[in-house]
Amino acid sequence: MSIDQKIKSRLEELISQGESLRHGDREGSTIDESHMQKCSGWIAAARNITQLVLPDDQAVYRKHVEEITIKEHGWIINQAVGAITELLRNLLVDLKHGLLLSIIDQARAEVFDDFLDHARAYQAEGRKNEAGVIAGVVFEDTVRRVCKNSGIDEAGKKLDTIISELTKAGALTGIMAKRARASAHVRTKATHAQWDEFEMGDVEATITFTNELILKKLDGQA
Repeated sequence: MSIDQKIKSRLEELISQGESLRHGDREGSTIDESHMQKCSGWIAAARNITQLVLPDDQAVYRKHVEEITIKEHGWIINQAVGAITELLRNLLVDLKHGLLLSIIDQARAEVFDDFLDHARAYQAEGRKNEAGVIAGVVFEDTVRRVCKNSGIDEAGKKLDTIISELTKAGALTGIMAKRARASAHVRTKATHAQWDEFEMGDVEATITFTNELILKKLDGQA
């Protein structure tokens, strides 16, 4: 499952939970303390995913969610859940219509930077295998995102095919394509636990190249 799909799936899950939690007693309040606590936990989760999807703290959806979450709601916190649920529902619609692709790319860039930091940490500790797995996964998802941004259908295609199509479309230069194939090799071998098929230097090259792709293609610079 791609990061896009995971984000949308999580939003759908929160919306479903929100629909259940928003309903209160006859007075419109939470039914009991357990209900109130579940609402509080849900709001924290909703705020977290909004911040992940919308790194800009001035983004409208994020601002509205945070304005609601900072208030003290007490026993009517379920009403806040209802309001945020509607915001998440509309956010999901915009995501599905591709209206927030650049924002998601920026969020992805930040998340990938974190993943690559983990890969670098493993690399520094001499843990080639772990570093290779993480670097390879981030590389593949980055390339697939670049493919989508270039208007190329990547679904079901192997990495080598994707790299060829990106090169043909001009999204990758010949040199970049060569580096991409070397990174794809690390991804494949690490995924299949073929540890002897790549070296620490290959992992380092994969991390470096993936970071360059993120900066150029997913961080608002291309």
